[in-house]
Amino acid sequence: MEDDDAVRGFLGRALERGGWESTGVRTGEEAFEIVHADSSIGAVLIDGLLPDMHGVRVAHRLLDDPAAKRIGIGFISGAIREHQPAESGIAALSKPVRLPDLLATVQALLDWHEYGTDDTDTRRSVVKRFEQGFLVGP
Repeated sequence: MEDDDAVRGFLGRALERGGWESTGVRTGEEAFEIVHADSSIGAVLIDGLLPDMHGVRVAHRLLDDPAAKRIGIGFISGAIREHQPAESGIAALSKPVRLPDLLATVQALLDWHEYGTDDTDTRRSVVKRFEQGFLVGP
């Protein structure tokens, strides 16, 4: 989820270069539609500030949704103070993102999707901790 066309295009090309399929969307609501239409999604990348909602709100809604709570969540935002490696299927990258960091983070999120055992409450606490690293709150 990225509202900037150029950044969304970069991310899509980078993910395809890494061997993954991707679907770029501009808003949180568009993302929820995609997540509900495609049960094979293993990870999402969320901009911190979308036109319709804050990325942290998107993450909490995904965690509240039984169909989406096992999806890896990666924040990518200029409002993030510093990179946070994947923990419990949650990660955060600061813009501008470096390609190797992006690919490693996506792989870690997909690995968690496949093998992670953390419960939703644990993941929610990681999101809340990462939220403190945002320069702009929800």
